[in-house]
Amino acid sequence: MTDTDADGGAVLVRTLAETLGEEPPAAVSALPGEIQTRLASQVEDASRRQAAAMEAGVKTALKGVPLPLRGVVRKALLG
Repeated sequence: MTDTDADGGAVLVRTLAETLGEEPPAAVSALPGEIQTRLASQVEDASRRQAAAMEAGVKTALKGVPLPLRGVVRKALLG
């Protein structure tokens, strides 16, 4: 599904189920579509912020690791 942003550009709008990777609980599914779309957007935003915070935390932690070992430690931490 697509929507338009303030500049009139097309924006992909994901459903809540797509965002979560599974069907939401029945109580959430009972919410109006507009609310579910807004909730999906908020979940995506939170996920992006969490990923950015995680990346910043790993970078900070790696500063204490000797340079030759940073790649190995980073791979161990992030997979």
